[in-house]
Order: sequence, then structure tokens, then C-alpha cells
Amino acid sequence: MRIRRLATVMAASFCCTCYASAIDDVDTRKLTFVDENHANLKIGNVSYTLDSYIVMFQQPYYVKVKRDDNRPMRLEEAVKVAKEYIQPRGCTEPLARRADLDKYNSDKSQWLIGISC
Repeated sequence: MRIRRLATVMAASFCCTCYASAIDDVDTRKLTFVDENHANLKIGNVSYTLDSYIVMFQQPYYVKVKRDDNRPMRLEEAVKVAKEYIQPRGCTEPLARRADLDKYNSDKSQWLIGISC
């Protein structure tokens, strides 16, 4: 009986852990998604999915950078990709980083990068 309970607890724990990691996105709930800016980019051998978000009628852009292989990335990589992505999609002035707005998920496979332009 103890072995059955232990197996049940372990199975439930495993399921909860998998579910939590599957929904581990950068929080964008208070932002407005800019649908027309969705893009998939390949830089070198790495593929990225990029989306932008805004607060209505305000600067900056919030650029969500996600590696398609779900591997972690450093801030520098995310910033480089975000700048390359957002420049042709809405910037009429020079880019200005807003590092105070940067966020990332628990495994750093997704970043939200703040950029004014």
C-alpha cells in the first residue's frame, strides 16, 4: 500500500512539474499584443519566434524573444535579436534600450526586451 501511495505522489508531482514548465512564459498580461509584428527569424543556426507588445498610445515596444529550441539565452543575444527584429517594424527614430523593462522566464529561453524608438 505504501508503494502505491508513493507512486501516486511521484506521478502527480511529475505531472505538475511538466505542466508548470509548459506554461512558463514571460508575463505579458498587462500589454497589448501587436499581431502584425509576429515573426520567425533564423540567425545563424538558431531559430527565434518574436512578438511585440505595447501599452496603448505609449512608447516603448516590448519585444518577446523566444528560442524555438527552448534553450536558454543570454541577455546580449536577446537584445541583438530584438533590435534586428523591431527596427523595420515601427521605429522611426533611433533605437533606445529600456533595460529597466527587461524580463525573462525561469529558464531564460524567453526574454521581454524594452526598446524605445
